[in-house]
Amino acid sequence: MEDTLDKRKGEILSNIVAEYIKTGKPVGSSSIVKKYRLNISPATVRNEMAELEKMGYIYQPHTSAGRMPTSKGYRYYVEAMLKNRKRINVLDIKLPEPAEVNDVHDLLNEISELISYHTKEISLVLAPDLEEEKIKYIHLFTVEDLIYMVLVTTTHTLEPSPVLRKKIKENVLKQYENALNKYCKNLSLRRAKKMLKEKNFFSDLFSDTEVFKAVYLKLSNEIQKGETREIYIKGIANLLTTQISLAEKKARFLLEMLEEKRLLEEVIEDVPSKDKIGFLIGEENKLPELWNYSLITVKYTVKELEGTLALLGPTRMDYIKGIFVLEKIANKLEEITEKILK
Repeated sequence: MEDTLDKRKGEILSNIVAEYIKTGKPVGSSSIVKKYRLNISPATVRNEMAELEKMGYIYQPHTSAGRMPTSKGYRYYVEAMLKNRKRINVLDIKLPEPAEVNDVHDLLNEISELISYHTKEISLVLAPDLEEEKIKYIHLFTVEDLIYMVLVTTTHTLEPSPVLRKKIKENVLKQYENALNKYCKNLSLRRAKKMLKEKNFFSDLFSDTEVFKAVYLKLSNEIQKGETREIYIKGIANLLTTQISLAEKKARFLLEMLEEKRLLEEVIEDVPSKDKIGFLIGEENKLPELWNYSLITVKYTVKELEGTLALLGPTRMDYIKGIFVLEKIANKLEEITEKILK
C-alpha cells in the first residue's frame, strides 16, 4: 500500500467500503458513527474523510453527498481483511463425490456453476494448460481399415478418433502401441510431440513409421486446440441484474469478451497473485472497458498443472465472500482430483 493509515483512518475507510458494498449508496459521516458505533463525533469523521479523499481512497460524487470508495480504497479494505484473516461464514459447498466424477473437465464445468451460484457473480474457471498434461497411456485399435487412437492424460481421456487408414495385423499394431507407451508415458504432450517429430527415433525400431507420424499429427492437433485453454463460464445472467449502471457499449464489450477465450485467458492471467490469491479492482484493469469491474482469482493445481478459479463482478462486489468461496472450492477440487487421478 502506498500510504500508511493510522488506526482511526483505517477503521473509518473499512467501514465506508463495507457499507457501500452493502447499500451501493454514498456513505455519510453520521451513518458511519451510528451504525458502527464509533466513539468519535460526526465532525471528526468528516475531517478524517476529507483526509482520506485527499489521499485517493474515497471520493465525493457530488456536493453534499457522502463518499464512495475508489479502487485504492477497495484494495486497502481487501488487503486489511486478508491480513487479519477475518473470515465470514460461507455455507457448506458440496462438490461431487470422487466416485461420481468421470472427467476433470466435467468437474470444472460443474464447479463454475457452483461458484456463480454461491457468489451471484460471473464465474470463470480456467482449466490447466493442456500442452503440459502428461500422457498416461496411448491405446490403438482398428475398425475395418481405420486405426483409432485413445489418448489418456493425467486429467482426462480423449474420445477415440481415427488417425490413419491402413490395413495392419493386430499383433503388429500392438507392437506400435507398446513402443509408444514405452517412450511417451509420463511425458507432457509437448515433449512427446517433439520426440515423435524426430525423424530417426522410431525408424531404428520399425521400418514403417507411418503410424507414429499419424500419432504425431494427432498430438499436434490436440496441442493446437489447447493453445487457447478451456474456460468454463457461468452466471452471465448476473450481469443483467447487477446493481451498477453500465453504458450499453461497455456492456456489449464485456459480453463479447466473454466469448473471446484467448482475450479472456490473457485478462485472467494478468491478475497478479500472492499465496494463490489475486485481484484487480476497477481502474487497476488494463482494459478501460473493465474499469467498472473487478476480478478475483485463486490458483489451484491438478497433478502439478496449474489452473485458475476466478470471479468477475462490479467493483462493489463482496470481495471477502468471493475469495473465501474460491479458496474453499479450490481446496476441495484439489482433494477430489488427488483421489481420482492416481
